[in-house]
Amino acid sequence: MTAGTSEPADSRAPAAGSSLARLAGRLRDGLSDPEQALALVLVAAFALRAAWLTLPSGSLIFDEAFYVNAARVILGWDVPDGAHYAGATPGLDPNIEHPPLGKLLMAGSMAVFGDNGLGWRLPSVIAGMIALGALYGIVRATGESRWLGVLAVGLFALDNLAFVHGRIGTLDMMALAAILLASWAALRGRWLAAGALTGLGLLVKLTALYGLLALSSLAALALLATWLREHRLQRSDLWPPAMLIAGCVIVAGAGLWALDARFTKFTNPIDHARHMLEYGAALTRQGGPPTDCISNDSTPWQWLVNDCEMRYLRIAETTTVEDDVIATHASVDFRGAMNPVLLGAAVLGVPFAAWIAWRRRSRLATWTLVWMAANYLPFIPLVVFGHRITYIYYFLPVVPALAAAIAVLLLRSGLPRVVAWAFLGAYVIGYAAYFPFRQIP
Repeated sequence: MTAGTSEPADSRAPAAGSSLARLAGRLRDGLSDPEQALALVLVAAFALRAAWLTLPSGSLIFDEAFYVNAARVILGWDVPDGAHYAGATPGLDPNIEHPPLGKLLMAGSMAVFGDNGLGWRLPSVIAGMIALGALYGIVRATGESRWLGVLAVGLFALDNLAFVHGRIGTLDMMALAAILLASWAALRGRWLAAGALTGLGLLVKLTALYGLLALSSLAALALLATWLREHRLQRSDLWPPAMLIAGCVIVAGAGLWALDARFTKFTNPIDHARHMLEYGAALTRQGGPPTDCISNDSTPWQWLVNDCEMRYLRIAETTTVEDDVIATHASVDFRGAMNPVLLGAAVLGVPFAAWIAWRRRSRLATWTLVWMAANYLPFIPLVVFGHRITYIYYFLPVVPALAAAIAVLLLRSGLPRVVAWAFLGAYVIGYAAYFPFRQIP
């Protein structure tokens, strides 16, 4: 072979190397700019949530067994014999223990994309992405840096509970997205919009009430600060809580009335609200809180250590030799549980948030504490005194605030950079350990 014939091969190698160098340079530049880094985090979060969205084919995951079938009934589609709501009146929402809006969003998606995993789950994927964007907006609205916002979003995105509910057809992420948007609006002083968004959350699931409690508490703290500073309150000081409640009542009340008139047999929103509250109050357990993990329910204090994880869907594969099972492993394992590294860091993150909220008057730290308290603490007396049945996924609304509190710890406590990077590495490992697809489909 002559020298002339070997030149094309040699010339291609530098070109390939330069392409890789340019790609590495772009990634490095992207990671040095917070806005580009945020875009990368959001793209990765969306890709992970959308991956294998239709799998396992034909399988309903966890409470999709209720909500997907309810959406089928609303659309007038057939429901398999023996499944939830088989034989229910076509066109009406049979899942009356929850408001209709979330199931209508699912029905709309199914009408466009079909009776499959994409149709069932796309609203939750979209809601999950909205929730991530809303958390970034919350961080920035409190005056914190863009990098802190990126870190908080990344921690929220890689929590297993947030990830799973951001890709299955349930109501929880849709309700959470609405109240996080409401919180962002409130922190920007748009209290009427905050109330309206909270009302939308209530039209998806009544647990949005805890978001309303958090925002009302923030408004009350602002009134208290004004009183301590000026020793009096003016009429204008009362506008934020009044607008919050008014916006919520108008949207939730009028919305439920309109939805009920078309999709349920309730003649007014008060009757439907009473039914939903009575249904929730009836979910009790005799004999006090559970002491084991035999059933799916668990107590709020168990959530803090991922005790009593819930199996949403598990598909096991077995290896046999001469008809004897010698090994079993899960190929698909959707679990209701938080990233264990997130919970471990809460031991330091929450006290540090309390400290800088008090000493430095950090608005973000204050928001994290109020949000966590309002969305978590009410369940303790409900379980202790009311014997209420509760589940680990009730912790989902706490996760974004906990992620923000830990981001504050990592960037505002003076920890060495190597510690922060080591934590992020462990966090990614924790996420991977709970990733529901245990092998590439």
